[in-house]
Amino acid sequence: MGNAEVRAFPLHRQRKLVSGIARVLGSKQGEEATLFWRETAKSLLQRLIANGVQQAAAEDEVRALLHVVLSELETDAATARG
Repeated sequence: MGNAEVRAFPLHRQRKLVSGIARVLGSKQGEEATLFWRETAKSLLQRLIANGVQQAAAEDEVRALLHVVLSELETDAATARG
């Protein structure tokens, strides 16, 4: 057996996950939002690694998720402004 690389379905493409995180982050501000994101990111990172995803790839996944969540928050804010 050789070294196998585990590839998970990209977090940033999981619409329920993205919209759920965006919804919660949109309802929080400041330190409360920061704490929520840190805990969420830590949990997701640990889950990916436990499922066999390499550390660097898992970190990239969580980083990509954050960018998509922030983009969704910006879109939601622009839509709300009209």
